[in-house]
Amino acid sequence: MDDGAPIRVVRHGNTAGPRVVLSHGNGFASDSYFPFWRLMLERFDLALFDFRNCGRNPFHASGSHSYPRFVQDFAEVHGAISAEWGEKATIGVFHSMSAVTALLATCNGAWHWDALLLFDPSVVPPEGIELRGMFIAAAGKLRDAARARQNRFRDPGELADVFRYMNRFRRLRKGVAELNARSVLRFDPDRGDWQLRCPGELEADLYTEAAELPIWRKPGPHERPLMIVGSDPEPEDAWMTAACCKLYCETFGIDHAVVPDTSHLLQLEEPERCFALFSGFLADRVAGV
Repeated sequence: MDDGAPIRVVRHGNTAGPRVVLSHGNGFASDSYFPFWRLMLERFDLALFDFRNCGRNPFHASGSHSYPRFVQDFAEVHGAISAEWGEKATIGVFHSMSAVTALLATCNGAWHWDALLLFDPSVVPPEGIELRGMFIAAAGKLRDAARARQNRFRDPGELADVFRYMNRFRRLRKGVAELNARSVLRFDPDRGDWQLRCPGELEADLYTEAAELPIWRKPGPHERPLMIVGSDPEPEDAWMTAACCKLYCETFGIDHAVVPDTSHLLQLEEPERCFALFSGFLADRVAGV
């Protein structure tokens, strides 16, 4: 990036196919989403990238770990992909933190992608809507938990056990706890243990920062295909993102779908259903793909 932060882009799949650019949510990495993106490999030219300080990227700096900087990174990553592998129609497929970044970019007038499919972004209503206070309260708990998070582990299996123990991860597909642990840890040869690639304190403030972003408006300025896939708002333990996404799409006339009996981590819980929605979105809304 223009401030020296390294971001690695990994290419998989069918290089002759339509391009899909995919990234991850807060506290995760693109490799964590293998149960979902493996379904794209036969047909699509797939470019995966992790946000700065996350996943395959080495740690750079904590001061630039915020949504405005992520928007700049999106533009630079998009340009680098086109420069390296050629320009062609590109579908952005983003979850949570990366989905919020994509929406914020559109609000700034930058439509990098020819179509966008966004999974459960944290679109927080403005003052005066009850959901806002409920979201902020829930986000504050996630922020506090991230600040208190253990950052070092004897091996990835120890972190996988933590994921399996947490109730909010109870719907994860078998094997995802281990996959995610390997994706978000790096080995420290000096200490002989494993540490989080993105420290908890960097993850923490993003949960509440989302409530202050100017994205509660219709994405624009260009009319390009956009669909938001939300988690299920019906269960008692539903994440606040589910209800917020539903209201956001109703307010601004955005295509919306829900994957039943899923939480915020829907691509890691029901990857086949999520892929089916992706395929249907392309068939219905994206010509020539």
